[in-house]
Amino acid sequence: MIKKSHWLLVTILILIALVLAIYFYARADANETAEAQQDYKFITTPCWFDADWTASIRCGELHTPETSGAFRLPVVILKDETTARRNDPIVYLQGGPGAGARLHSDGIKSWLSWMRYAALGRDIILIDTRGTGRSTPALVCAEYNRSNQQLLRQHTSLAEELALGFEVTRACFESASAHNSALDYQHFSTEQSARDIRALVQTLGYAEWNILGVSYGTRLALEIANQEIHQPQTTKLKTMVLDSIYPAGFGGVQTWPKVLDEALHKFFKGCAANHECTNAIGDSNRHIVQLFMDTLTRLRKSPMEFTIRRWDGEAPVAFLLNDHRFLSAAFAATYSPRDWIKIAEAINGVAMHSHDQIKPLLEPFVNQSMSSDFNSLTFTAVDCADNPVMAEAEYLTSVGQYPLLQEYTRDQWRYQACHYLAAQRPLLRHQPQVPTLILAGELDPVTPVDWARSVHAEWKNTQLHISKNTAHSVLSSEACLLQSLVGFYDSPDKVFDGCATKEPEIE
Repeated sequence: MIKKSHWLLVTILILIALVLAIYFYARADANETAEAQQDYKFITTPCWFDADWTASIRCGELHTPETSGAFRLPVVILKDETTARRNDPIVYLQGGPGAGARLHSDGIKSWLSWMRYAALGRDIILIDTRGTGRSTPALVCAEYNRSNQQLLRQHTSLAEELALGFEVTRACFESASAHNSALDYQHFSTEQSARDIRALVQTLGYAEWNILGVSYGTRLALEIANQEIHQPQTTKLKTMVLDSIYPAGFGGVQTWPKVLDEALHKFFKGCAANHECTNAIGDSNRHIVQLFMDTLTRLRKSPMEFTIRRWDGEAPVAFLLNDHRFLSAAFAATYSPRDWIKIAEAINGVAMHSHDQIKPLLEPFVNQSMSSDFNSLTFTAVDCADNPVMAEAEYLTSVGQYPLLQEYTRDQWRYQACHYLAAQRPLLRHQPQVPTLILAGELDPVTPVDWARSVHAEWKNTQLHISKNTAHSVLSSEACLLQSLVGFYDSPDKVFDGCATKEPEIE
């Protein structure tokens, strides 16, 4: 029989063994994280653009580990030279996924103007994430671009266009990874970009830093904040501002029927209440919803040919406007209430067969789809990495709940690239542990205000500011709100009052 003292000794030894195991496990995990960080390198380089050289600008590249693709990610740091400069910079995370940071001459000039106007008193750090902007290796596919330009001139049904896009996209990813293993789709994800950005601020040597994320950039910000909890490092994330929040679990093909339907109905309601908009339509005897659907029917039967001017100075492009392309252009215009008048004028233009009335809607839509500032293949790879494919029956149930445009949403599930770009580990939504300000536009069609209200109700460490009569990207619409952010970054624990004259909704 073993004495009680022996049992006590055995118990103590077991506890010591457990403590030592936990210690060495944690130390090994920390060492592994540190080693991974050391594989990243920031290399200062000459700046590759023309800009205001009275400004203090530092350029460089973040070199990622070979095990994750050996990417070179361009970085631009706009130094704040005011006497009120704080030492905690702001990393700006743009939308997308797939949007570059516009690290070229025109873009940097715009960033300098934005920085001076915002007066945030901090350095601004900009980066082209994997597959965007000037990052290398570049995820490009000549066949993808050629196919898209050919389609613009042809009258194809939406199903035919989706089917062709499905096959071309798959061939592009297969060709890209065969040419360069770094371009395997598994190297593109929000989780991976979060690791890249955390490594960047660590190598730059700041003690604390902040985030300003817009649209998809908010999802990336939340993943960064989650990694900060589980893999702490010496450079500490201090605060986040999330404009038009797009968290994990929202978005993707599965939400398309709801998002499209609600976006168009916001336009229908807003236009019906605006005399300028209703006058532009030119038909007061029929409801705007019926006029919109009649427009789609006309264009399905009789497409219209256009020559669209390119903003980049390239040769104009031929564009055949049919029903589903009109719907896409109209959806793009719902992002800002200021563009709703263009939809109304285009509806009248189709009825009158007036090209001049339609072009203001089409020109930005076509140019944005061809912009080098956005990479559609990167968008596809990251979106599929983040979002699991839902069951077809579940998707069709969602389609049936929004019948007005179901003809245009029914085939989206079948032809989504995520069938062959399967998510290895779907992105999960986590509550941020740092003070976080959420900005939302009441009229936002693509990241609806309900998303912001939902996560704010769950997350106790957040403030929510809802702007009336504003849609997507609140800060691009409310200049005074942008200038108010310095108060939040300086004192994140205080209630954010925003623009006092706008009477915003603060929760």
